[in-house]
Amino acid sequence: MSLDALEARGKALGATAAAGAAARLAETVTAELPGVQAEVMPGGVAISGRGLVRRMLADPAMRWFGERLR
Repeated sequence: MSLDALEARGKALGATAAAGAAARLAETVTAELPGVQAEVMPGGVAISGRGLVRRMLADPAMRWFGERLR
């Protein structure tokens, strides 16, 4: 197997893992935080909801979405 093939395989595996993590994060955020919608977008997860900035300032659970992937 050539180095280019290994690199391509690594990129494909990484992209698959990133897509899976984004889907899990979106699902978890939507389930755990009432009134918050999460949508997988190219390159990440977009969250939306009424008063989201205010809620993020007041509620520590709203600040660190990535820890839900552990």
